[in-house]
Amino acid sequence: MANRENIDKWSFGYAFIKYSFMKRLHDLFYREIEVVNAKIIPRKRSVILAPNHQNALMDPLAFVFGIPQQTVFLARADVFANNTLVKILTFMKILPIFRIRDGVANLQKNEEIFDITVRILLNKRNPLLLFPEGNHGDRRRLRPLVKGIFRIAFQAQEKYGHEPGVIIIPTGVDYSHYWKFRQKQLVIFGEPIEVNEYWQAYQENPSIAINQLRERLSEEMRKVMIDIKTEDYYPLYMNLRTIVGPKHCKLLGRNPSDLLEKFKADKILIAKLDACLEKEPDKIGQLNSTFLKYKALRRKLNFRDWVPSRKSYNIAWNVFLLIVSPIVWPLVLLGLFNNWVHLFFPPFIKQKIKDEQFYSTAVWGAGLVALSVYHILLIVLAFIFLDRWWMIAVYILTLGSTGIFAIGYRNFIVKAWARIRYAFWMRTKKQEVLQLKAEYDSLVSQSMDIVEKY
Repeated sequence: MANRENIDKWSFGYAFIKYSFMKRLHDLFYREIEVVNAKIIPRKRSVILAPNHQNALMDPLAFVFGIPQQTVFLARADVFANNTLVKILTFMKILPIFRIRDGVANLQKNEEIFDITVRILLNKRNPLLLFPEGNHGDRRRLRPLVKGIFRIAFQAQEKYGHEPGVIIIPTGVDYSHYWKFRQKQLVIFGEPIEVNEYWQAYQENPSIAINQLRERLSEEMRKVMIDIKTEDYYPLYMNLRTIVGPKHCKLLGRNPSDLLEKFKADKILIAKLDACLEKEPDKIGQLNSTFLKYKALRRKLNFRDWVPSRKSYNIAWNVFLLIVSPIVWPLVLLGLFNNWVHLFFPPFIKQKIKDEQFYSTAVWGAGLVALSVYHILLIVLAFIFLDRWWMIAVYILTLGSTGIFAIGYRNFIVKAWARIRYAFWMRTKKQEVLQLKAEYDSLVSQSMDIVEKY
C-alpha cells in the first residue's frame, strides 16, 4: 500500500512512459485526436473527471495522453489479478474499485479505497477520474450512474463545508469507430459542477442530495457525448450519422471534417430524429424500413456507405490508378516489413476476445508490446547494416509512417476497386445496384425532409 499512499505525486517514470513510445503508438493508432476545453481543468482544486465509458482501456488512455496532468483512475478490481499487475497498475496511477460481483466481503475494501481517493482530492495535485456509469457499454448512450462518485465527492466536500471545494467535470469521449485502426477520437470537457451547491441538501438528506447531483451530472454529461436513447432505432440513428450527417452538417453551415463541428451537428440531428419519433413515429418507422432494405443490399454487394452517394465513377481513371499504383510498391513493402507485427498479430489476438469493447485495447496492447520489441530489433539492425548516420536517422523516424502508408495504400486499392465495380454495374444496369442507389437516395431524401421540418 506504500505506493498507493503517494499515487497522486508526480512520477518521472510515469511521465517518461507517457511522452515516449506509448504516446507515439497511441497517436499512431488514431488518425485524428481532438481534445476540447481541457484548459477548464483547474489546478490546485479538488477535481473529479466524470467521462462516459464505452471503449474499455482506450477511454482512460484518452486522458493519460490527452491532458498534461497525471490523472489518478479508478478501475474495476478484477483486473488486479496478481501482485505483478497490482504493481503495474498502481505505477500507472490506477486504483481498484470493488463491485458486488467481486464478492460481498470485498466491498469492505472499498472503504480503504474511498479514503485514498478523498485524500487525493484534498491534496489537489492531480484530477481523480471515475467512470460514473460503473462499467463500459457497447452503445453510444448514457447509462444509469452509480453512487460511488457522489459518495466520494461529498466525503471530500466535508472539509470545505459550504465553501467551494470539490468540482465534478462532465466529460464526453467519442470515436468514429471503437476498435478499427486509424479512426478518430474526440474528448470534450464540459462545464464544472460545484459540489458545494448540494452541500446543504446533503446535510439534510444525503439520499436526496445524491439523487439531485446524479441528475445534474447526467444532464451535463449528455451535452458532451452522443446519447442515442432509442433502442428500436439505434442502428438507424448511428448509420444516419454517417450517411446524412455530413450533409446535415453543411446545411447548418458547419465543417463536417472538423470533429467538434461534426459532433455538434450530430447532436442536433439526433434531437431532430427524437422529435420526429415523438410526434410522428410512423415516419421514423418508414425511414427505418428503407434503411433496412438499403443495409441488406449494401452488405450483399459489399459496399461502404460512401459508394452509392454518387451516381457513377470514372472507370478509366480508377483503372489507370490501379495500373500505375505498383510504382509505390517498394514503399508499401517497406511499410509491411517495418510493421507486419502490428498489422497481423493484433487482429489474431482480437479473434480471441469475446467482448468487442476490448478489441481496441487488445489491438493497441498487442501492438505496444510486439511492435516495440520488433522496432528495437530493426533499429539495432539499422546501426549494423547502414553506414550513413542520416540513413539510420531517416529509417528510424519513418518506421511507423511507412506502416501508415501501407495501410493507406491498401485502402486506396479497396476504394478504387469498389468504384470500378459500382460504376460498371450501374452502366450495365445491374438490378441490385440500381435498387441500392434508389434506396440510398430515398433514405437521404426522407432524412433531410425530417431535418428540414424539425
